Amino acid sequence: MEDLSARFLPQFVKLARSRLVQARSAVAEREPVAITTAAGGMHQLAGEAGLLGLHDVVPLARECEAEAKALHASRGDTDAERMTATLGELERAIEQIGARLPATAPES
Repeated sequence: MEDLSARFLPQFVKLARSRLVQARSAVAEREPVAITTAAGGMHQLAGEAGLLGLHDVVPLARECEAEAKALHASRGDTDAERMTATLGELERAIEQIGARLPATAPES
């Protein structure tokens, strides 16, 4: 399992960061297609985290997915604020994982 983590965690962190940026943008825009995309991205993130044994990330990603669906239905401030707060928690969890990764050479 450590080999899997070593191989896939850097990719997971990079993709998670990208999905978080997209989700934050969707919350700000409140555009239906962007919100649906964010919900799908959070669903995928939860699944990938589960496969990698990142049990702290799974419930946060699932909560973001549920909140994206609620925001899609309401487009209300309360749902947007809830999702923004949970995205912040998820982002902190992802950054903690990223901080534990070995340093790599910068991409050119």
